[in-house]
Amino acid sequence: MLFARDVNGPLSSLLKQFDAAVAKNKEADLRSFAIFLTDDSEAMEKKLGELAEKQKISDNVPLTIVEDVAGPPSYKIDKDAEVTVLLYTKGKVVSNFAFKAGALKEKDVKAIVAQLPKILPTEEELKKQAEQQKQIEEIKKKLEAAKEKEKKEEKK
Repeated sequence: MLFARDVNGPLSSLLKQFDAAVAKNKEADLRSFAIFLTDDSEAMEKKLGELAEKQKISDNVPLTIVEDVAGPPSYKIDKDAEVTVLLYTKGKVVSNFAFKAGALKEKDVKAIVAQLPKILPTEEELKKQAEQQKQIEEIKKKLEAAKEKEKKEEKK
């Protein structure tokens, strides 16, 4: 999750790398989105349209706008931070980055992206999820078969 108050500097690189990471980790159900905090949603919408087009940012990273420069109160976004990045898994924040205006650099983008493996499931967790999904599908099939059988018996 990324909060930003403007579209500057290496932010576009970070969004592009998040886009690629989400595409690469679909199986792991990695997701990302960016929330732009502003008091002028029309101007921000124009900037984001240009950013998405220029950087070819796909729907993997929805670029959303909130017309409130403070951001959601429950997230306690630093009022001086131009960019805040929260990496979380299972409802727990694993890494938190905040950058004042102009402070986000390409080395910071690399450091943030390097933290992504911390929020990805392990191979064992992925196998367990796949097995659980398989069990769910089997239960659904059994329920559907039982409903069909019930319908046929009602028609008799």
